[in-house]
Parts: sequence; structure tokens; C-alpha cells
Amino acid sequence: MAKTRPTLKDIAAALNLSHPTVSRALADHKGISPETKARVRQTAERLGYVANSSARMLRQGQSSVIGLLLPDMTNEFYAAIAQRVADDCSAQNRQLVLSISAGDSERELSLVRALLEARPSCVIAALTEKPKPETIAYLRNAYCVQIMYPHDELDGPVVTVEDSSGARIAIEHLVKLGHERIGFVGPSAEFALGEARLRGLRQAMRAAGLSVEEHYTRLGPSDAAFGYEATQALLALRCPPTAIYLSTAPLSLGGAFALNARQAKVPGDVSVVVAGGADWHAIWPGGLTSVTLPITELADTASNLAFQAGRKSRAKGHRSVCLPFELHECASTGPPAQRRG
Repeated sequence: MAKTRPTLKDIAAALNLSHPTVSRALADHKGISPETKARVRQTAERLGYVANSSARMLRQGQSSVIGLLLPDMTNEFYAAIAQRVADDCSAQNRQLVLSISAGDSERELSLVRALLEARPSCVIAALTEKPKPETIAYLRNAYCVQIMYPHDELDGPVVTVEDSSGARIAIEHLVKLGHERIGFVGPSAEFALGEARLRGLRQAMRAAGLSVEEHYTRLGPSDAAFGYEATQALLALRCPPTAIYLSTAPLSLGGAFALNARQAKVPGDVSVVVAGGADWHAIWPGGLTSVTLPITELADTASNLAFQAGRKSRAKGHRSVCLPFELHECASTGPPAQRRG
């Protein structure tokens, strides 16, 4: 027969105290002496007592639960966001409930329903490209902090980045080094991320008086397999690019394998800019020049906005925080070969 969980009455009986005294001691009430509080806590730990957070939330009218909805945990960016938000919640004695949509709008809807059943004080959400109308309807009735690519149908805080600036600063860096034949590997422009990266490429090339050559531009799935295939194709051109920008973390991984497979000299044969701040970048001799998202600042900003749920000072309506990408220059970029010497 399963054991019943210890209750406040069990602690009270063990210490010959009243139920209200034990309850106030565990709540750190100022009317209870430090000695009594210590005895109650020690006994609670010895008995294995766990507070009923659901009951406490009902009494206080406020939840300690924060929901976090992400599309992917294999992507280093979202994995780092999840870790940082988890750390933020732990520091604030909040409970984090993590859900992964896998980019599936139907699954996303089911997860949002389940999250809201837990009565979170806030949901931090990176929604799919085309969420179900029901998903939007559910989140309208919750306090939702959107991150990365927001949906205007939701009224609430947004933490994002200047979507085209990552590609723009990567290309500007390569142009400044003297590159004109620049290869670009990016996600399909059918999606917001791909459209933003392509827009940044075009802006930077246009500003430099250069044209975007179609044969140097490879768009497709944002995965390592396409990154490998696209980089191999660029390097195999009769007149290959002198520099390549791999514009997402999965594409960067595939591109690095392709460069290694062809034994390309970097930056001797080709300069390379990658996306993200993965640890494996440092394995490359001298490191890889990268364009990174401000993960810590983005996660902390989202967490702080989430913690405002239920406060009178909470900002009403739509508040947008837009953060910049960052360029980290390493040994993988340099002037094109004809300009060295």
C-alpha cells in the first residue's frame, strides 16, 4: 500500500504545536520565533514534507509557474535560451515548465492548452511560423512574452532582434576585408528567418555597390545536411566565392564539415563567417568568425518581463525590446588571396 505524503498536521503532532503555528512557521511569519521556525523546518525535512504549491497559489491568487514554449531543443540557440531562463527561474524560486513544439502548429496548440492548465503566471513563447488561430486565442487570455519572431495578433511584451542585421554585419565585415564574390547559405525565403537573412545580404551588398549573384546564393532547409551540400556546391564552382557566410547554426555545422571534406584552407582559400556561438567553433584553428545572438540578454529580458506578471507595475499593452546581433572576429576571415602579400 502506498504511503501517504506527510501533512502539516503530521508536523504539528510531532512537535506538539498547533496547525496554524506550523503553517505560519513554514511561511516565515514574523510572529513566530526563529527557534520555532527552525524546529518546524527540521521536522518538515525529516518527515519529507512537501508544500502544496497549488493550494498556496489559490490562496495567494498568483502562480509561481512560468511556461516556456520553444520550437526546437537541438538548435544551440534555443537550448541556451532554455538553460538561461531555467537559471533565472531558479534564482527567483519559480517553477519552469518547458514544452517543445518541434515546429508543428498542431502540437503547439496541444502544448499551449496543457501549459495553461498548469495556470502559469506567464508563458514565454517562440511560436511557429503559422500558429493555429486557437493557439492565438488561448494566449490572448494569458500573459505571454513573445521572443524572436512575434505575431501581431498577440498584445503583450516582445523580445526580439533586428532580424536582418545579423546577415548585414557579416557581409559588411567581409566587404570591408575586400571580398566581392561572397557566397551566402541561408534558410528558404518562404520563412521569416530566411527572408530576414536574405534581406540583410541584399542591403549590405547594395550599400557596397555590389550585386547579389544568384549562383553564389543557396537557400534551403536550415539543417546541417543542406549546409554541407550548399557549401560543397559553392566551393565546386569554376569561379568560387572568396568568402562564405553560413547564416544559421545548423547550416554552419554542415558547412564546416564540407570545408573540412574539401580540405579548404581557411581563410587562405576562402574566408568563412558562421552563425551562433557553439563551443566547436574554437576547435577550428584560430576560431571561426561568427555572428551571434545576445542570448543572455534576450533570455534575461524575457524572464524579467515574465516575473512582472501580476504586479501592479506591469506594463500594459505591447512593449517591444529589440536587441542587436554581435560580430566576433576570429582567424577564419581575412582579405581575399589576391589582396594579400
